[in-house]
Amino acid sequence: MIATVNKDWREFNPSPFSTRYFSVPELSELLRENGFNSEFYGAFLALPKGFKDKLIATIKRIAVALHLIPKTMKGKEFFKRIFFGKLIPLPPEITEGMADYTPPVPIPDNSYNYEYKVIYAVAHPIPIKFSLS
Repeated sequence: MIATVNKDWREFNPSPFSTRYFSVPELSELLRENGFNSEFYGAFLALPKGFKDKLIATIKRIAVALHLIPKTMKGKEFFKRIFFGKLIPLPPEITEGMADYTPPVPIPDNSYNYEYKVIYAVAHPIPIKFSLS
């Protein structure tokens, strides 16, 4: 199983600590070339819901395009506080019922996906067929 950020998500901002990201078709091809069948799923719907979400998404896309997003976590935290208000720290342990669960949605492996923030690939080795000739 592979979980990765969706590089085709319109608000995607590459990390300064990563060197390569894959689209769904690229990851599908890479897995196929290396002997795997795969199924793909999208998670965390990235479509803005209301006017405020659409405005923030537009501002973020512009900031990403103009390379205005800070590279440090402290800088990113500062901007998140400006747009979202007080940040709530994650608890040390995740417990049942602390958030709504939305299951990943099957997506095609041969087209770019702009709807989900996270892509999951479930890969299985392609069975090798032997011939006794």
